[in-house]
Amino acid sequence: MDRGIKILVVDDDKDYNLYLTKFLSDEGYVTKGITKPMDVLPSLEQEKFHIVILDLKMPQISGTELLKEIKSKYQNICVIVLTGYPSFKTAVETMKLDAFDYLKKPFDLNDLRKALNNAQKTYCLIGSSKDRLKSNVGKKLKFLRKSKKITQKQLANRTNLSPSLLSQIENGQIAASLTTLDKLSSSLNVKMSYFLDEESDALAVESNQGVTSL
Repeated sequence: MDRGIKILVVDDDKDYNLYLTKFLSDEGYVTKGITKPMDVLPSLEQEKFHIVILDLKMPQISGTELLKEIKSKYQNICVIVLTGYPSFKTAVETMKLDAFDYLKKPFDLNDLRKALNNAQKTYCLIGSSKDRLKSNVGKKLKFLRKSKKITQKQLANRTNLSPSLLSQIENGQIAASLTTLDKLSSSLNVKMSYFLDEESDALAVESNQGVTSL
């Protein structure tokens, strides 16, 4: 079964990394394993991943610090933390940094399955095509607006749309009409297909084209 969900496994233990990536592949996920934590951000820049499974104790940079860097650049990526050295302090730290779950090694594979299933529901990686479209449009709108350093109020003034409506669209609560998408794409100087294209890798391309602010 191909779930169409891509997972990046980050663990410096090569054997454990291979074990996890094989298990996830057998479960139907598209997986990639990384054993060098400094390779994580370049990998996320080059390729879209929906979920990152991150070990906390690694050389060069701690998992907590890496989590902070990941979330500062990719807010919509789900991060599940693994650790063989669990503590209340690291659990609190990672949750504050928006980690989705915190699993203690060794763990039952059913616990990982449960965490992944919950992540898919929370991040709208499964469900109806309509729900996925609402979520994708919202994420792309928020990403593009913030990359151009435009507030919701400023965008509302430019488009004659209410800040409340924009907030609901960005949070995936309601679907944007074609008329609304036309206003947004014109105001943000992107094609409407930017919002409707399933391939979210276009985010980085569009936001780095140096579009002049309106």
